[in-house]
Amino acid sequence: MDKDANDPLFNDFDLEINEDVYAFLEKHIVKAIQDDESRKANFKEGMNIIKEVCYRMTEDEFYFIEGSKEIARQLFKAMKTNSTISSTDLVICLYEEENIDYIGILKMDYSTSFIHDIEHFDSKFKITIKKQDISLPGTGQKIQKCAFVKGNREVEGFDLIVLDNQINGKDLEDPIAQFFLKTFLNAELVMDNKVRTKILKKETENWIRTKAKEGEVAAEEVRQFINYAIREEEHVDIGEVSQKAFGNKQYLYEDYVSNMKDKGLVEEKFEVDKAWVERKLNKIRLKTESNIEVVLSYEDYNDRGKFEIISNGDGTRSIIIKNVVSIFEK
Repeated sequence: MDKDANDPLFNDFDLEINEDVYAFLEKHIVKAIQDDESRKANFKEGMNIIKEVCYRMTEDEFYFIEGSKEIARQLFKAMKTNSTISSTDLVICLYEEENIDYIGILKMDYSTSFIHDIEHFDSKFKITIKKQDISLPGTGQKIQKCAFVKGNREVEGFDLIVLDNQINGKDLEDPIAQFFLKTFLNAELVMDNKVRTKILKKETENWIRTKAKEGEVAAEEVRQFINYAIREEEHVDIGEVSQKAFGNKQYLYEDYVSNMKDKGLVEEKFEVDKAWVERKLNKIRLKTESNIEVVLSYEDYNDRGKFEIISNGDGTRSIIIKNVVSIFEK
């Protein structure tokens, strides 16, 4: 899909799948679905070409190639809306997970690689290194944009899974950030418990750092309460947790709750995604302004016989590691 061309170059045949290609696609699919930035999404109301094409592709095996071409046409149109969107290869595949058929749409942005080239001059060999500008992303690399559409329209919960690493850190209304999700897929992200749990943890830390720069040492109290709640409780009540953390410091309570709402946590109480917590928060990482880092398990962090952070009364704190028998340089 050359952005400077008038049309994409279509494949008129199914891709030949040998063991290496199978492993290549499988690793990219699994990695993308398990990526922490992958999100469930639903198609918006009304006619949607991508949705209808994907449904038909899973119902009619003879439509797969033509359906793939139609998906490519729609992506190419979306790419043409902005000249900075890069050329790409597009892989469309049918796969099954937990007895549900999916259509995988993998935008394989090019990466640079190097290969050797061998030339023969008389009785001598000349070996050089050549740059390849249109290599597909290797299995150790991330795909920036992909989608996995449920083939069965009767399966409830969500319509598709979307991974778009370029959304993160960008203005959500930026055309580059949204061309894949909005212009191409015409879908909107779902706010589920995994996303809520992730936002709560991330934005709590961001809020604490902002307040610490303003001299609000008491703002850090909420970290311990949030860590406990998402690990030990089935549900989190943001208002209740922050009230416990800040007590009579009403201005901190109101600022924190308001900030969480601004970040998308409109509902103050929600169910914690325990699978995400176990996978992502098995370690606690602390870093001081002097670049000293401490990494420890959640259990050790809460064991006062091993670890403690104490206030010195002058606005500073001390980190104490207790009952150490031996120390090793790692």
